Amino acid sequence: MRRLLSKRAGLIVMGLAGMLTLAAGVGESKVKAAGAVKYTWTLTALGQFGWIGGPLFDDGTVGGGGNLSTDNGQTIARLVPTTWSEDADENITVCFDLVQKKGGGLPSSLCVGPAAVTGTPIHMTLFGFDHIFRITEVGRGN
Repeated sequence: MRRLLSKRAGLIVMGLAGMLTLAAGVGESKVKAAGAVKYTWTLTALGQFGWIGGPLFDDGTVGGGGNLSTDNGQTIARLVPTTWSEDADENITVCFDLVQKKGGGLPSSLCVGPAAVTGTPIHMTLFGFDHIFRITEVGRGN
């Protein structure tokens, strides 16, 4: 009986390791398919609300993600980045979807910007909360 349980535990561990390896490979292939990373970005609330960030790929797609919680957990949402754009003055706008898990009253999508690529925090107010928006060029050393 002990030997049978040990064998099952080994198979379960091997199966989990295989699934993790497969998941890592799929995630890696998505990044390669998106193209080179041109910028990174973060949007973080100072206090309650949430955070989101990730890479901005040179094909206009966005990686990463984030979450939010307001009113002491009465509203909860997942933030899913979608696209980004750069205007003639090289200012960046990043868009993402808000997938509400609990509560309501949030828009289904939001775009933040335009903002300069400085690598330093830019203060802004969203939904009545103070936030920091930061965009950094990859390889610039900011």
